[in-house]
Amino acid sequence: MPRVKKEILPPEHCDSIKSYEASDWWRAKSKAMLDNKDLVCPICGRKRWSWMPRKKKWKCIRYACHHRTYIRVPHEAPGDVYTYCFVCHDLFHLLLRLEKWGGVFAELGKIARKVFFYDGPETFHPW
Repeated sequence: MPRVKKEILPPEHCDSIKSYEASDWWRAKSKAMLDNKDLVCPICGRKRWSWMPRKKKWKCIRYACHHRTYIRVPHEAPGDVYTYCFVCHDLFHLLLRLEKWGGVFAELGKIARKVFFYDGPETFHPW
């Protein structure tokens, strides 16, 4: 007997980003994005999947989906969500947190905002 896939409906209303990203809708959507075999980090250029000839198996690097904007949630446009390797994603979020320290951290924060596309007009966060 074939397995019947359960239809996942978008959440009616989420009171926070955390509750939206914990929903089955977002999990299914982000999993579909991360299952792409040709995924490459736009910052460092590392591929998500690489063939290891000596071990004769595929190696998978951990990746993260990053929201540029939450305006069209739960029906995000392709430019609203980007995929980065986990190292680059965490590094750039750290730079954004340290930006308020000033000095070199302020300059690195400006770079992180450009890389994460936060300087565009559609960066409103409703929550």
